[in-house]
Amino acid sequence: MSRVIAVSSPNAKPERVNLRLSTDALETIKEAARVQGQDVTSFMTGAALDRARAVLAEDRLLRLTPHEVNQLETALDKEPAVVPRLMAVLRRFGSDHAAERQGSHAPG
Repeated sequence: MSRVIAVSSPNAKPERVNLRLSTDALETIKEAARVQGQDVTSFMTGAALDRARAVLAEDRLLRLTPHEVNQLETALDKEPAVVPRLMAVLRRFGSDHAAERQGSHAPG
């Protein structure tokens, strides 16, 4: 009598997704997977997970309470603060950059 023991692999993937694609879409995906050195399943899983995580992160970040919306609007409506040290750096950079541009157009 033989016995079969099922061992669950930590990499087992019990879920399945089926989808329909145009021939062009599938060829594009296959080519991209080849370029990345991946099989189509790994490539599509990675791409879908990246997109899903980005969508969820954006959704979570953009959920503001009415009070937070008011705070954001108030902050955006304020006149920008002038930071003297930053203005000095910008002026110095602007004059240095202008001098460089003039020097590069000097007749040689």
